[in-house]
Amino acid sequence: MVNMERPKKERFRAKIAEYFELPSDVVLDLPRLVLTGDRQLVVENHRGLKMYSCTEVGLQTTVGSLTVSGEALNIKLITADRVAIDGRITRVEWGAPGEDQ
Repeated sequence: MVNMERPKKERFRAKIAEYFELPSDVVLDLPRLVLTGDRQLVVENHRGLKMYSCTEVGLQTTVGSLTVSGEALNIKLITADRVAIDGRITRVEWGAPGEDQ
């Protein structure tokens, strides 16, 4: 029953966001990604750092795992809901919710 209620709740929130012209990332608790060329990625509304190396950064989000791959990756900023990653970004990839990558 919980699985049935969640999509209904999300659809309701989506309709509210659309009606009031509110940003859906805020209302629906979605992550927001801003990629600047292949040099910087800012992820807002993340749920935690899963892994970190100079070639891969893994984050948990409300819609699943996010893996950033590249060269010389460096986390320049990390707060409770925002991460800024610099380096040469070659891939940004989503995993399914609950899936460990």
